[in-house]
Amino acid sequence: MKHDAILNCLQGCLLPDWDKLPDFGLYMDQMITLVNRSFPGIERQIDLTPSMINNYVKAGLMDKPLGKKYSREAIAQLLMIIQLKLTTPMDLMKTLLHPENGTETKDLYMLFRQCQEQVIVRYQDEETAPRLMYALKSSALQLITRLSDD
Repeated sequence: MKHDAILNCLQGCLLPDWDKLPDFGLYMDQMITLVNRSFPGIERQIDLTPSMINNYVKAGLMDKPLGKKYSREAIAQLLMIIQLKLTTPMDLMKTLLHPENGTETKDLYMLFRQCQEQVIVRYQDEETAPRLMYALKSSALQLITRLSDD
């Protein structure tokens, strides 16, 4: 994959701004539609189903719906799960999405998006950046996260 194609994919994976997330409850089918439209960079890799969302709720990865409607926080959690599930085991995702220090979902979401933006800027500036370098950095960060969980 060429540099520009990778950059376009990264930009297509960027989480939507917090303020652009619906601030009213969404039903399950609306959640799936929102997720499918949110990530043109990985749309072929998203195969979101209602049972998957139910499993994420049961696993404690995302907030339960209130009256069959999912809150803005649950929407944000689902968007982060979609990104993380491609590379991160579920038990580690739970630790990341619900840190012990009590970080609010909004703050966590905004930090996640900020990190994505930093990766895009760095990749944009380093046209010849080798894939291996990014893979090693990602692997090292995941290792640190796992070690700090013990």
